[in-house]
Amino acid sequence: MKRVKDIIKSICIIIFVLGYVTSTLYNGNNTLFVNIIDFISKPIVYPILLFLIGMSIYEDNYSTKKLLKYSFYSFIISLFINIFCFAIIFFIQKENTLVLEYLLKTNIFTFISLTYLFFILVKKLELENQTLWGLGLLFSIVNTVLTVKYQFNSNVVLGSLTSIIYSSANYSSFSFLAWIIFPITGYIYSQIIENKKNKFYFFNLLISLTIYIIMLCYSKYVVSGGPLIDFDNPHTFYHMNVYGGLMNISLCVFLYSLSYFISKKIPGKINRHIRRWSKNIIIIYLVSILLINYLFLLILNNLIEINMIETLLLFALVFIISDVLSYIINKKFIYKQD
Repeated sequence: MKRVKDIIKSICIIIFVLGYVTSTLYNGNNTLFVNIIDFISKPIVYPILLFLIGMSIYEDNYSTKKLLKYSFYSFIISLFINIFCFAIIFFIQKENTLVLEYLLKTNIFTFISLTYLFFILVKKLELENQTLWGLGLLFSIVNTVLTVKYQFNSNVVLGSLTSIIYSSANYSSFSFLAWIIFPITGYIYSQIIENKKNKFYFFNLLISLTIYIIMLCYSKYVVSGGPLIDFDNPHTFYHMNVYGGLMNISLCVFLYSLSYFISKKIPGKINRHIRRWSKNIIIIYLVSILLINYLFLLILNNLIEINMIETLLLFALVFIISDVLSYIINKKFIYKQD
């Protein structure tokens, strides 16, 4: 199923760069197109990528040594993001509180580092799937309870450190208890789909999409007091509650099933690019964040107004530069390209 995962990762990195360029650089009117980009860029990118990490841990049978190595690499990447992509920018802007916040902030790679350590424990204890998924659900419930009861918004150090475990502050993101359910579900799902045929994926496609739409509509239009999961609001997306976790799991299953059928129709020439984007996804991610954040600093300091057409052109430019640089970096320093 490598081709399926390559397609998903390629779609995710394209959507991420488009969403990040739009949310960071665009400063025009809030149009429907902008809202659509913002809506799809969060739920499609992060939950499904973490879902795929869980799948890879099972399918490639990661050893303890490999899990430790990947955990260490992920932690180093998380430090790189916090320092070079955010803290330095806020230091230039003389936002000292934000410098400290981002030096300590939990980002996606901090969480991934913890995920690899968690699965070392899972393998050592030889946890059964029912127990493992029950733990994931329990962690999500505990996160929801702790988030309501204990918040540390006024203490940056305490808030940042506790955010590693649960969503303890407004600026929390990718807390372990809130997000571990995605790699856990991916780990279990990869065992379920072994040797399955087209009919299985077709039913997965229909059932998961139906569940997602019902939960999304229920969240937005039925629940009194506002949605249980709102992708425009970091308090309900990054502070993922139980309902949001289950809803996004259904989206992960839908996207995987959809990509399974797409993988059978993609021409060879496009496949070559898809494999490259999938292989280089981490470097494209890092380079694009660096480019976009420092472009933001330039635009902010010069009070330049960026319209939607210019934003899309900047997206194309950033993605092409990130793609080329990732190719060069991997070819020269990491491994030879196919």
